[in-house]
Amino acid sequence: LSLLAKLFLPAGYPRSVSPGSYQILNALQAFCNSLASLLSSRANLEGYGVGDASASATNALLLTVLQDVFSRLITIVAAFFFGSSLFPEAKTYRFLADLLNDAATVIDTLSPLFASLFDTHAPPIIQSLPFLPPSVPLRVYTLCLSASLRALCAIAAGGSKTAITMHFATPLEGTGDVGDLNAKDSSKETILALLGMMIGSLTVPYLTTPWSTYTVLFLMVFLHLFINYLGVRGVVFRSLNRQRACLAWMSFKSDRSLQITPSRLASLERILTLRSDDIRSLPSGKVIGQCTMGS
Repeated sequence: LSLLAKLFLPAGYPRSVSPGSYQILNALQAFCNSLASLLSSRANLEGYGVGDASASATNALLLTVLQDVFSRLITIVAAFFFGSSLFPEAKTYRFLADLLNDAATVIDTLSPLFASLFDTHAPPIIQSLPFLPPSVPLRVYTLCLSASLRALCAIAAGGSKTAITMHFATPLEGTGDVGDLNAKDSSKETILALLGMMIGSLTVPYLTTPWSTYTVLFLMVFLHLFINYLGVRGVVFRSLNRQRACLAWMSFKSDRSLQITPSRLASLERILTLRSDDIRSLPSGKVIGQCTMGS
């Protein structure tokens, strides 16, 4: 047990981290994600032409390049528009990253179905490209869309994960280490992801029908999102962003004798909201104004 603690827990645990179960749940979600990713990887290989006698390595290479172009362009645009919001709105963007990742996984897995159902709707200019087999055009759209969603996921997850890691590495008592905490979290995620890949490698060959494939896929996606929601919901930040500032003000205004704590604000905080600067009345949740912070 001491060896496992040294391998997967940061030095000085539990005094070196802020309280919470996010790291454990974050590792568990990696297990579910790895299983779902195996199904999408199989569909991706079909999209690249594996099993198609008319496909070639050049076709697969050009399709990969096209996906990479979309991914990099989306990364630049997303960083410009959302970069400054990732740290203060870490909980929202962390869960949004999981939604984007799972959407990409579902699109990849369903891409063969899209190709067979909607092939006739592909524009003639796409159908006439010389390096694309006749059955691929609409699948090109879906694979590029999934690559774009994964690029958005990477931006949202990267910035929000930094904020969450900083939170857990700065406990109220004791001294934390951001590097050690991040490394140990990666170790836990890697072990469970490998376990998921091993189980998936034994399971995927038996998923030979669309019904079985889609059933397992959506089960893994549901578990992935549910575990991530529990993890993000359990994070108790000790800093204020626009939403938490609004909640603190409305709590104080409604009952000035009420003790406003980070835990109370976390329980009232909305994970996904269209506007994080809305001031909502308590407990009805009706929007009564907006909050502006900074210049």
